[in-house]
Amino acid sequence: MNKLTIYLFALMCLFMTACGDSDDDPVVDPTNPEKPVTPENECNVTFSCILPEEFPNAKLQKLTLNVKDINTGKTYTFEQTPSSPITAKLKVGLYEIAAKGSITAKVNNKDVTYNVNGLIQSLEVTNKEQTAELKLFAEYGKSGFVLAEVFFAGTKTPQDAQYFADKYFVIYNNSDQTLYADSLAIAETKFLSVMKENYSPDIMSEAVAVQALYMIPGDGKSHPVAPGESILICDNALNHKKANPNSFDLTKADFEWADESTNPNISDVNNPKVPDLTKIYCSTKTIWSPHNRGFASYLLVKMGTNKEDYLANYKYDFKYDLVVESGTYPMSGSCYKIPNSWVVDAVGLSVEALFQWLVVDPSLDRGWTHCGKIDFDETRYGKSVRRKVERRTAEGVAILKDTNNSTEDFEADQIADPYHKF
Repeated sequence: MNKLTIYLFALMCLFMTACGDSDDDPVVDPTNPEKPVTPENECNVTFSCILPEEFPNAKLQKLTLNVKDINTGKTYTFEQTPSSPITAKLKVGLYEIAAKGSITAKVNNKDVTYNVNGLIQSLEVTNKEQTAELKLFAEYGKSGFVLAEVFFAGTKTPQDAQYFADKYFVIYNNSDQTLYADSLAIAETKFLSVMKENYSPDIMSEAVAVQALYMIPGDGKSHPVAPGESILICDNALNHKKANPNSFDLTKADFEWADESTNPNISDVNNPKVPDLTKIYCSTKTIWSPHNRGFASYLLVKMGTNKEDYLANYKYDFKYDLVVESGTYPMSGSCYKIPNSWVVDAVGLSVEALFQWLVVDPSLDRGWTHCGKIDFDETRYGKSVRRKVERRTAEGVAILKDTNNSTEDFEADQIADPYHKF
């Protein structure tokens, strides 16, 4: 072997070492063997944690990051101590970052420990060193109204036909004092958890795009709800057992939503003995029925303005590129938006086999729950998602779990019961 051959062989080996993407021993700089070299397809990502804003004096105690490579499904774990931030060496790609840990904060001059969590749904890692902001949120029950049960799947008749007029929401007073339900509203998200698009402008950090919005009427103190009591809101407040033995008697509902259909073949049925919600907006020209496979998510909203002002000033026009096998097509749409500051509670929903993203900001909800695990799951009928009981007061009143993470807060696939006692 002549000198030129030996030189080329050595150069080739060096090139393969410097450009390799293996997880073996660190690569070294041939000009400085003591200095590690980061391969071109990797970089250091430093996570800058933003502590919960409601605790300005909080101190981070510990933090664990689960970093999931969205393309491969592989998950990596990194630990942080209070004295040093997490710097993760990651390959170029797209990642989901889920954080769990704890903080201490001064509350009434006492040190109190809270669990915290955070989420970055989609972090693009390039071949340059970068810093990623990670907002952390405290896990603690916020006193107030919560969505205690959501029944969206509908039922089936003995003849195996879909029955969808019996869907309902249960709103629960999770506080220790009487609250008033006036101006509370139920909203359905416009975007679906199984279909991710890059919508522009991106308003998620400040608002939620919605396609249905129905409000409890009242003068501010018309509808008191005692601690541990609930309000039942349904589609049609009828005894559905007469038409479908597998359904429920909803004549005891507190409110129903009503629509005037423009299609004479599709009409709503109204119970005059049960008050109607005020319809603020709905995208359908017939009747609204919550998505029966759980693709949309739901909000409990405290309306911050009247109907006329809302319709005049809260429209949301968006654009996105629809990418399909045949090409890319520019698309546009319109709906309305709910400021995040109006959202009292949020329930994320999806289907395990199809989940792509959360459709609300992590400050509102950092997880999702379900009825059924696959699309068109036949087991979902007659089932709901129901909030867990975290503890009971000395008087036996249930305090429901509310950490703004539907994965943790809800029991999935529960036998639906509109009159369930917590």
